[in-house]
Amino acid sequence: MTLMAGLGWTYDTLLQYMDQFPDRRDRLNPSIKHLLDSCPGSSIYGLGGHSVVIQPCPGVMAKICLEKGDERLLQEQQILKLLDQAECPYIIQSFLQGTDIIFFELLENGSLHHRLSLVNTDKPIRRWMLQLSLAVASIESIGYAHADINPQNILFDSHDNLRLIDFDHSLKAGEDVDVGYEPYVRQRREVLGGYFGVAGPVPEQFALGSVFWYMKYGSEVYSELEGSERVDRLLDGIFPDINEQDPIDNIIRQCWNGRYPRVADLVEDVKLLVDAQDYPQMTIDKREQGERRRLSEQLYAGIQRAEDVVVKG
Repeated sequence: MTLMAGLGWTYDTLLQYMDQFPDRRDRLNPSIKHLLDSCPGSSIYGLGGHSVVIQPCPGVMAKICLEKGDERLLQEQQILKLLDQAECPYIIQSFLQGTDIIFFELLENGSLHHRLSLVNTDKPIRRWMLQLSLAVASIESIGYAHADINPQNILFDSHDNLRLIDFDHSLKAGEDVDVGYEPYVRQRREVLGGYFGVAGPVPEQFALGSVFWYMKYGSEVYSELEGSERVDRLLDGIFPDINEQDPIDNIIRQCWNGRYPRVADLVEDVKLLVDAQDYPQMTIDKREQGERRRLSEQLYAGIQRAEDVVVKG
């Protein structure tokens, strides 16, 4: 989702915002109010096109669809269940899934946009490249593509480790890709599948190449150009000049041209860039995960009790 984050909204603030969408306001999911009411001091942390993110307590956030039964959230739940098998630490942890809600780990250090805006801070770009590539390769390993890789969907934890988030647009390999924005997707003169191609290694690595460029250079691909000119250049496969002797630039070029048969092959090239001391050794803390899952269960039980009261009342 395109997320407005760090809002600190109350439920009343959300209602005021939704006044501009009266039909949707009338269908607002009651679970949003139930969770906020059951957790004193909680607030709406973020708002997307189809869901809200609530911070009910330290270490946990809850994503609730704005309208009950939203298929996008159902799809994200299905993908996350499959990804549990991969146990990739660079994909956001899901603690619990319930009706219209997912409980996640809270990542307070912001998105890639925010992280790159910080001055006078180290930026371990090569480590981030590997962490992101490993996350996307883990999705590939279960037969899916993220299909919406962009800086808004890349967050950081308190140790500056990367997490890939937001799987409500994920697709099975071979399905049409119709979601995204330049320069993280690319149209072609010859239509191949969906608006932005077919889900699989080619669109995924194109997005990765553009993210790697942003990480390295601090500005997005063709950010200096008007939108139409940027689209035309990407349509024609005209990419910014790069230094082919630079190993990161060379990987970016390979990604833009779809040279890797699999994202897993890209991972092997990125590994060669990372020094031993920077190689990511992060693992999932099972004890902490269990504690936060139990906390999420308590929060979800509170929502269910509130909904039972409404039904019986």
